[in-house]
Amino acid sequence: MRGVSLVASLLVLTRIAVAGEPATFLGFRLLDLENQSVKWQSPHWGESAAVTYAFATEATTTKGARNCAELLPPETAYAPSHISQSQFRSEVAAAFRMWEAAANIRFRETSDPKTANIVIGAQGKSVGRAFTNVELKPAGADGRKVIARSMICLNPRQLWKIGFDGNLDVYDLRYTIAHEIGHAIGLDHPSAAGELMSYRYDERQSGLQAGDMKGAALLYGRPDGAPHLGGEIDTGSARAAAVKGGAGWPFGIGEDAAKARAGARSGR
Repeated sequence: MRGVSLVASLLVLTRIAVAGEPATFLGFRLLDLENQSVKWQSPHWGESAAVTYAFATEATTTKGARNCAELLPPETAYAPSHISQSQFRSEVAAAFRMWEAAANIRFRETSDPKTANIVIGAQGKSVGRAFTNVELKPAGADGRKVIARSMICLNPRQLWKIGFDGNLDVYDLRYTIAHEIGHAIGLDHPSAAGELMSYRYDERQSGLQAGDMKGAALLYGRPDGAPHLGGEIDTGSARAAAVKGGAGWPFGIGEDAAKARAGARSGR
């Protein structure tokens, strides 16, 4: 398995053609790793997947990982913000449910991080806000690859919160974890703002937007009873009466996170 980093460059809006639909901007961007889009279990768009997740229970090092290479138990990140384990796990579970409501992908928690498909923890070396690392399986006979394992890690030197209060210097856990899950299942940043998968943290929307849902449904198919793709899947976080700090900081995803943050400071 090979570790592949997610890079937070300033991405242009993507145009993706879908069968029966003209090539128009759909509000999402598929993750492109090793010159191909990737997803769980099957390389074919629209096919469902079942994915397990677990929380890191000890310090581990993953050789070759570009992000989250040194992973600590997640309480290293959330405990200093006076967030309890039950609160944290509830927010994580809610973030996974958001994607289940948008696409035909199912998540199940397991107690063993060594065998889980997605492992969630804190960074051993603090940088940015949150990162995701994606490993791919070797290519099949058709040359296509699928995701083998993903790791999500939070910066333990940053403060975290539950709910929106307008302060963009402190990130909401559910929003952040949901964004990272999007990367872990095959989605990239489509734009600066407007979608949950956009690269700037923004409390102007509290859940998955139309583009987020379309991207997930393209990869895994739409579940029965899914909300209309023009709507929103709410995170349950309280909406802010006013947003402080302008557009917020970029998410810290990949090698170009520092450049993206520098660009935010200079207004680019």
